[in-house]
Amino acid sequence: MRTFAPAAATGAATTADGPSPAWGIRRAARLAFPTPAALAGDPVHAQRLRRYLADLLRPYGRELDPDALGPDAVSCDGQSYGEMAETLIDAIVPAGESVDLLVLAHSIPDITPGRATTTYLSHVCPGTPMAFAVSDQGAAGAFTALRLVDAYARSGGLRRALLLVVEQDSLPYHPGVPVPEVAGSRGVALLFGEPLPGERAARISRVGTHLLPTDSPGEARAAELALLGGGPEPVTAVLGGVPVAGAAHALPADLRFADAGQPGTGVWWELAGELAGPSTGPRRLLLADHDAGLHHLSLATVDLDGADGVSR
Repeated sequence: MRTFAPAAATGAATTADGPSPAWGIRRAARLAFPTPAALAGDPVHAQRLRRYLADLLRPYGRELDPDALGPDAVSCDGQSYGEMAETLIDAIVPAGESVDLLVLAHSIPDITPGRATTTYLSHVCPGTPMAFAVSDQGAAGAFTALRLVDAYARSGGLRRALLLVVEQDSLPYHPGVPVPEVAGSRGVALLFGEPLPGERAARISRVGTHLLPTDSPGEARAAELALLGGGPEPVTAVLGGVPVAGAAHALPADLRFADAGQPGTGVWWELAGELAGPSTGPRRLLLADHDAGLHHLSLATVDLDGADGVSR
């Protein structure tokens, strides 16, 4: 599945003190990757993979998971972050445009040789941008990446930024940490910049992650969501892992629930769909994701104006 805005031709400008008031999400794309990665059928790569992973894990007292790469297996069946990222970059960056900042958010490390993570993505992204990776933060990782994009934009001099949120459904090794079960490999791309004529503005107004006490009741979480999502515009809430039992009175009436099988990309997948939909007038999108294992509640708000544009 693929959803994205049509290409635009020219760039955007920032002021000396930061982005213009309209600076925000210009384009959104979401892609599912149901087929095996390109390297899945390469036996030479598989042998190198076994040796590399065994050598990497041995100093830490860990061994390669025998069920992950059996004697007849050639490689993992999933998609690597690098391969997904390259496809997303091709789908969302318009011809003739360049990117200044690239941030990749993922929650499970991919250490497979030959399958580039963000360290090796800058050369395949137009403009050879400064690149960062955010991992090992669970559901909060993409929100941290969004905070990074927002901070660089407010510092001034940043014309365009690209945020990639990806997750894969298989790993060729045992990561040594609890890993959520993922239903499929998916990726979401958000291209930031100043909207061109005819484009609908999608501005980031607030973003943050809160460490909750383990005994925090659902009512307190929901009240915090309502506070962050408040404002004169109608609010659509996209929830991932947020308990709502007994607290529906504190939540916006218009709710979207992320796919529980996509703990890393779920709320962002729904955001991309909302941005690609028809305009319904000015409104606020509230993203909220709760990581029960890390006790993190992450929130972000995206404000939309009422103009029709390329996000449709």
